[in-house]
Amino acid sequence: MRNRKIRHIFVSFLLVISLIGGGYGGIGAVKASAAFTPDVDLYSEAYYMINLDLETVIAKKNENERCYPASITKLMTAIVAYENCSDLEMHMDTSWECTNEFWGDDPNKQGAGTADIAVGQTDLTMDDCLHALLIKSACEAANIIAYNIGKGGETERIPNFVAMMNKKAKEIGCTDTHFGNAHGLWQEDNYSTPYDLYLIARYYYDKFPELVEMSNTYEYIMPANKYNAAPYGIYNVDSLINNVSNNPYYYEYATGLKTGSMGDYYTKDGDGNWTVYHEGFANIVSVASQNGFNYMLVTCGAPYRDEEGNRLNGHFKDSIALYKWAFRTFDIVPVMNENTFITNVKVDMGENADVSILKPAGAFSTLLPKDLDTSVIQQKITITAEKNENDAVVAPIEKGQVMGTLELLLDGESLWTTNLIASQSIELSQYEYTTRMINSIFGKWWFKLCVAVLALFIIADIVLNAIQKARIARAEARRARKAKISEKW
Repeated sequence: MRNRKIRHIFVSFLLVISLIGGGYGGIGAVKASAAFTPDVDLYSEAYYMINLDLETVIAKKNENERCYPASITKLMTAIVAYENCSDLEMHMDTSWECTNEFWGDDPNKQGAGTADIAVGQTDLTMDDCLHALLIKSACEAANIIAYNIGKGGETERIPNFVAMMNKKAKEIGCTDTHFGNAHGLWQEDNYSTPYDLYLIARYYYDKFPELVEMSNTYEYIMPANKYNAAPYGIYNVDSLINNVSNNPYYYEYATGLKTGSMGDYYTKDGDGNWTVYHEGFANIVSVASQNGFNYMLVTCGAPYRDEEGNRLNGHFKDSIALYKWAFRTFDIVPVMNENTFITNVKVDMGENADVSILKPAGAFSTLLPKDLDTSVIQQKITITAEKNENDAVVAPIEKGQVMGTLELLLDGESLWTTNLIASQSIELSQYEYTTRMINSIFGKWWFKLCVAVLALFIIADIVLNAIQKARIARAEARRARKAKISEKW
């Protein structure tokens, strides 16, 4: 009877534990781009150079400083024209409004480069104008395009087209660009940055192969007009792509996009007169490809003339120097693969394993100098897996489970970010789990309370049994005495 009572008390004790504790605390979880410095002397005040294959910036200087784009403006003119004209054979209206500004009092607009297009010409097409714009950098072609695409009255068409250019620049992602005209002749509110010009050129290059082909055409035949009795040729002004007459600035790997130069320009003095002289500059946007590598380069602010007053052509010289530097310096370098050990993390309750080895989720190669020691690449490791109070991840862990992230940096520039994954599965140790659960239970306040209650139950049981035995003994003693008395009588 006594043993049955003790068993009932112990079962009740276990039931209380199960209701109070609810299990071991961790059980729920358990079930569950670098830039480099060119080693060449350059004339340009600013540049931005990127490898198109890996989207890696390899050289930049003053890329966010404002500059005057000059005729690189015409890339945006061509973009807006191409996106808003469904028929390149459409005939163009060549109104006087397209050339009036070239005869005004602004010296920056006088003597503009043209393709000899005649006012009133009736056989000119959009295709002709785009070729004149991109090959000859013809300013009147820019205005004719703007006049024919822009909406509104006669004097509103060109400004409305320029507004379309500014809207498109914002759509592309330019943050410090404003166009004041369609041709790029100096105007204070016609400005950009080398980086914004890259965005425009990249958009042009990626989306409009037909326009890129025009940019690389050496000669185009324009229709006859009152200035030219017979159809006449116009020729590309980009020396970087013109392999003619022993041109010293021809670069065989280059693809021309657009030059933009000014021999000089004037701003107004305090009295509003165009008297303040400024020396000219030369810009260029180009692409070069060699041995499977493709680069885009924007250079801005090379002096237009040297100290003796001769044409410097520094933008062509800089482009060739930077491309040669890039092609001889960089290669695709394997930095790590899927089996590269990165780090490990402690594991709690693992079956025959107390650490998890972490590796990258994939291989990584990038464009780096051929002689660069890849050990200088810094690793930024972030463990995202949940840890317990022992700074450990609780088993089980599955192979390939994401445990954190890895970021590679070179001179503070982020090269790559990937997940860190577990390289092997680690099962939960049932023995350690059970032991840990029991040890955890023994340390709980409610367990100690239950033990105290159980002890009180046992003590009470012992006391009650002792009292019961004493009562029985006294009763038996009384019966014995009565029996003796009865025997006497």
